[in-house]
Amino acid sequence: MDSVLMPERIDYAGKLIEIIRGRWKAKSGRKANFSDILNDILLDPREKDLIAEQILAILFSTKFVSLFTESEIGSNKGFFSDASARLSFKFLPPVDEPGELRTHFDQLFCDKKDYHWVQAIPDEKWSESLQNLFREISPTVGKYIRKEVLNSILILAQRAATLGVDPEVVSKIPKADDLDSPFLGLNREVMLYVENTLNSTDYTETDQDNDYKHILVMISQCKRQVSYIYKHKDVFGISLQLTYLVRQLEQYLRRLAQLLEALQTTDIERKWLTIVTLLKEFVYAENTRYSLRKHFSTNLQLLAFKVIENTSKTGEHYIASDKSAYWKLFTRALGGGVIVSFLCADKTRLYFQHLPIFWEAFFYSVNYSVGFMLIHILGFTLATKQPAMTASTIAANLSNNGENPDWLNSTTALLIRLIRSQFISLVGNAIIAFPVAYGLDWLYYKYLGHHIADPAKAIRLITELNLWESLALPHAALAGFYLMVSGLISGYYENKWIYNKYTLRVRSHRKLIRLFGQKKLDRIAGYFERNFGGLAGNLFLGIFLGSTSAIGFTFGLPLDIRHVTFASGNFGLAVAGLDNYVSTDLWINSIIGIAGIGIMNVLVSFGLSIAFALKSRNARMSEVKSLIGNLSWQFFHHGLAFFFPVKNVVETQEEMQEA
Repeated sequence: MDSVLMPERIDYAGKLIEIIRGRWKAKSGRKANFSDILNDILLDPREKDLIAEQILAILFSTKFVSLFTESEIGSNKGFFSDASARLSFKFLPPVDEPGELRTHFDQLFCDKKDYHWVQAIPDEKWSESLQNLFREISPTVGKYIRKEVLNSILILAQRAATLGVDPEVVSKIPKADDLDSPFLGLNREVMLYVENTLNSTDYTETDQDNDYKHILVMISQCKRQVSYIYKHKDVFGISLQLTYLVRQLEQYLRRLAQLLEALQTTDIERKWLTIVTLLKEFVYAENTRYSLRKHFSTNLQLLAFKVIENTSKTGEHYIASDKSAYWKLFTRALGGGVIVSFLCADKTRLYFQHLPIFWEAFFYSVNYSVGFMLIHILGFTLATKQPAMTASTIAANLSNNGENPDWLNSTTALLIRLIRSQFISLVGNAIIAFPVAYGLDWLYYKYLGHHIADPAKAIRLITELNLWESLALPHAALAGFYLMVSGLISGYYENKWIYNKYTLRVRSHRKLIRLFGQKKLDRIAGYFERNFGGLAGNLFLGIFLGSTSAIGFTFGLPLDIRHVTFASGNFGLAVAGLDNYVSTDLWINSIIGIAGIGIMNVLVSFGLSIAFALKSRNARMSEVKSLIGNLSWQFFHHGLAFFFPVKNVVETQEEMQEA
């Protein structure tokens, strides 16, 4: 096999890749009949031998470690550092290392869309073609490949052990830094396995197989430790740094198991299928190595996972499961609508102060924030905030469908309850805001002699509700976006409170103990543990809503917000300000406008929130399509259940299963 050492030769492997790439582009990316392309090309035995010889020559003269231990394994540089590095490499690529297999791999699969056709060929076809291509491998080359794979296995185990005893991870896993830590145990077992395989003459295949099985057990124990972090994240929280570490740790363990299986399994088909899986992963990873889109997508998923998880348990309180809870939501919505009516009156009063733009935005924000926080403290609801808090509850059902075989019906039932809960909350907010705002203006006029809104302002308030003559719908969409962001902020700060153990820190604070006493301080700490995220989300929502028009004015942009409850309250102020001289057409247009604003608030808030939630949990599109189909069928056959808590087939089945 001396010929494999010859570096200078025609690039047969590169030509093969070019042919396949060309045929794929000629088919415009269609997968039909494309799976047979390898067999069609590799018909000439002499050409096939030359391709195999060239690839083996590359393998024999390069190092595998960089490709095997870094490709498709997340970086720990940080978001901005990694993004800037990727951007710089796009314009000025790094120097290629000729002694690295990764360099030759990049040269073969040089087109950034090669992973499309590589993935389009089924695993079985790849396995069959590769077995046909590499029928004979000389002992010298085989021994070298085995040594490089073992080196990669050793490095992966060491890196997994390093992450496994990182302080961020250790603080969340019991006994993770002890000598019996599975991560340290895995490293020890892999070191013995590699050492014996390379150097021990009396290391039999039976001994090797036993050690391999023991390593798999250790990998399984490590994975259980990682699962422990995920399952208890609601108890001790999770930081973005910890999320990075845990995901990277998972990738190291997975790659380690793949290389061990490719090296150790005696099942030829299974061995080659594992190699094919690695090939596809490597091609995708190297093609997207400097992709900013992939970087942002991956980090968005990690960020969503971090901030959205804690809203799922909070979201359950916004979903009515029976008639009693349904009407309780209605009552809470009435309370929220009353407070919003006062906010509408106060904002209109502030408008007539003609403050400088900064101070106007500041006091608008204070008005909104204090009102929203008061709604939260009193246990009332602002209807359109519900979707942001409940989206991750829906996503949790989708991501747990492996544990729940009837996930489709249970998630459909949950969505039906959410929709009718949202409906009754919207009704409660809207129907009370109008009369209360109207009554406030009546009292204001009785004691001060003038309306809260003069006729010019009243006409403007009504015009802003007209869907055809104003930007009501875009402004409602912007408000829906803010509602979604406030939900994420709630999850972020709730997680932050738990992760940083603020409850314990407050309870043990000596000065606070002397000031409040231990029992009272315990109650304060417990209250903030339950409500800190909600208060923070409402604070920021008020700032967003109060400052948007000022920002739009500053930059000359038509920015503003429309919220259904405020729209109803403003309409009440406007009707009172015009002394009830409002035409029928204006009544109809305003009611349609209020309804349209509410629908847009909910659609945008819920749509964006559930997109984030699904992103964080890697829910499949097929699941979403099945859910939409089942939900549509239920709407056409049991439409009343979407608005009122009547029994329907899905919910009845779910109750029977729970019983």
